Amino acid sequence: MRWSLQTSQGAVELVVQEGALGDVVSLLAKELERGRAFVVSDENVAPLYGEEVARKLSAPFLALVPGEQAKTWASVEAVVRFLLGHGAERGDLLVAVGGGVVTDVAGFAASVYMRGIRWVAVPTTLVGMVDAAIGGKTGIDLPEGKNLVGTFWQPRMVIADPLTLASLPERQLRAGLGEVIKAAMIAPSSLEHLWEEQGRRLADGDFLAVSALLATAMKVKSEVVSLDEREQGTRAALNLGHTLAHALEAATGYGYFLHGEAVAWGLLLVLLLAQRRGLLASVEAARWASRLGVMAPLPPIPVSWEQVVEYLGRDKKRASGALRWVLPRLGGVVLGVEVPLAEVQACFDKLRELPENGPFTSLFF
Repeated sequence: MRWSLQTSQGAVELVVQEGALGDVVSLLAKELERGRAFVVSDENVAPLYGEEVARKLSAPFLALVPGEQAKTWASVEAVVRFLLGHGAERGDLLVAVGGGVVTDVAGFAASVYMRGIRWVAVPTTLVGMVDAAIGGKTGIDLPEGKNLVGTFWQPRMVIADPLTLASLPERQLRAGLGEVIKAAMIAPSSLEHLWEEQGRRLADGDFLAVSALLATAMKVKSEVVSLDEREQGTRAALNLGHTLAHALEAATGYGYFLHGEAVAWGLLLVLLLAQRRGLLASVEAARWASRLGVMAPLPPIPVSWEQVVEYLGRDKKRASGALRWVLPRLGGVVLGVEVPLAEVQACFDKLRELPENGPFTSLFF
């Protein structure tokens, strides 16, 4: 499956193809006509895919340390110095092979090296495929909060090979389901039926029957991005579940939760808020919570409300000092909902009381 996302920085080609990594040279042929390739991955992905992609492209190779802890200034500097050390020029191409951290860091480095060079995302994780690699949001974390420094810098191409998911540890795979379910909540008319058909297969590790689900989740994000490239309005829908998620990640030092696990807790919170405000009936909220059950057990929330609220106050989606939420409703989402902190705290306290294995549906009855 192949389609284009039109952006202010040019067209982005998106490819979902089983065995795509084996065809990386032909897929990138047009981009390689303009300059040399340089490949960045991490130490986990390097022996699986990164080194092989670099070999096929006859490209210099750099492996970063793995994990969210690598989203730092030091990692960006390492990529920049890697490019500089190999004489990379403005017409060259940076290829990011790995998960969301690799694409965030490499994309950011590409945006600032010589004031911007081309880059390509080759996501090898579920989160990377359906979320991080699409949309051009690059950046790093600070101790004060997640993704507080970054740029909008669109890749030239996103190449997703579903077969790479077979190498993910079970926890990583299940964590990625949070972003797939988020996309389905945003665009249920496009994704809800595919989740029912293929979601359990994906959760169980059947990667040969889920291309339609992956491609459609990617299309949902790309279509939202095409309407609001720089997050001035409708693109905020993609932050569903992320207000709490980012606060949980920051409050726990970026090493406790996988991103999708924090998103799952964030989705449960917004389902509670939506139910309390009459945006969703209890049965509908419980239906989505049941789908999130495929991610169980979730790591329990180890931090207090007082620790979390400190980071909620630093959320990038504040407007005029007020924190605005994306909440689910029947058929999609509603943007910019102001919710009193006391109401958020009441729902957060319910989450902390929930057993890690659920059932998550018990929140709504």
